[in-house]
Amino acid sequence: MNGLQLENPYLRLFIKYSLPVFAISIISRTFPIISFIYFIVPILLITYILLAILIVPWNGKRLSSLVILFTYPLYCILTSLWSLQPVISIQRSLYQLVLYAGILSAVYLYNKIFPEKAISFLVPANVIIVLISFLSLIFNFPEDAWSGGNGLGFMGFAGHQNTLAAGILFTLPGLLVYKIKNKGTKIIVIRIFYFLLLTFNLLLILLTYSRASILALAIGIITYLLLTKSKKILAILFSLIAILIVLSLFAPPLKNSIDSVLNKDGGNLLDRRKVLWEPSLQAAKLGGLIGLGYGVSAPNIKSPILTGSHFEDGRYIREKGNSTLAVIEETGWIGLFLFLLPVFWVIRKFIIYNTQFTIKEKLKNNYAFYIIYCALLVMLIHSQFEAWWVGPGSVQLPLYLIVLFTSILNDN
Repeated sequence: MNGLQLENPYLRLFIKYSLPVFAISIISRTFPIISFIYFIVPILLITYILLAILIVPWNGKRLSSLVILFTYPLYCILTSLWSLQPVISIQRSLYQLVLYAGILSAVYLYNKIFPEKAISFLVPANVIIVLISFLSLIFNFPEDAWSGGNGLGFMGFAGHQNTLAAGILFTLPGLLVYKIKNKGTKIIVIRIFYFLLLTFNLLLILLTYSRASILALAIGIITYLLLTKSKKILAILFSLIAILIVLSLFAPPLKNSIDSVLNKDGGNLLDRRKVLWEPSLQAAKLGGLIGLGYGVSAPNIKSPILTGSHFEDGRYIREKGNSTLAVIEETGWIGLFLFLLPVFWVIRKFIIYNTQFTIKEKLKNNYAFYIIYCALLVMLIHSQFEAWWVGPGSVQLPLYLIVLFTSILNDN
């Protein structure tokens, strides 16, 4: 077996069409009414792993790279030896290992066969999220569509407004990369469709009232503009922010409206997160160096029931609200370092790229480069308000791994 098999037309068709299906299956967990589609995910993961084993020409360098990428999931398996609930830890760790291996295999094959497409296969998943949510907006259905965020946040058919916002936020980079890759198209219908789709993406994120997603998106946009040296747009953006600040100082109604939005009509800005962060900080201290076991919550540290924390089959599941604290609680400081190890690799690659080429050369070759790296930054910021780093069955972690592995493997 050798790399020439990548030219097989049937393999190319399978990879081309299965990756969008894979992404759609992941985001199906956003909506309880179609979450059954997620059962396709494990099947595709195993298929991608088998294809990679049969097709990819392995060598010492490639195997050494795997050590960096797979140290964390392997360590999570190891935590089952001292876990408070070893069965839970081994089950979740093994699925996480399959998730890592399957997504890495899929991204590798896709980028070898279609190097110019990067993460464009996320577009159909994004379209489905927007379409389902837009139908909910038009027909004002279901009845609890606006029940998120103290009755202020739109969640449509999603299980929670934050999950809906994350689904949009984490698939949006695929849409932006697709636009960059097809910016030369003169077909007016496609250009109009793209503009409307992008507009609906931004509108829906705002309507969800998910402050973590809005903050992460804002920082991602500003970072992208700084990296691409978009001075005029930055000047306009910061001027608008300055005007808004000045107006809020001299117009109490405007200031009250802003405060209401930021505080979700109750308490202070971070009150809702502190309810989760404080017990998670206590649990992280218990996790210490090696953790309590992957997938485990400290049994004697509770959060209010309204936060989503609950008992399931005699096991306490606490909503942790912060990925860093969650990883330390479950896998310790060692686990946190190993989880972030691939991110350090990406940062190193980013620095090398920026020192080798001038800004004109980089922008001439690939704007998508910056979109993917800014997307990774957005996801890491978002993770500090949600604990999806330890959620192998979540919507967010698989999408994060897709962007992470693409940023590592794609040199085009």
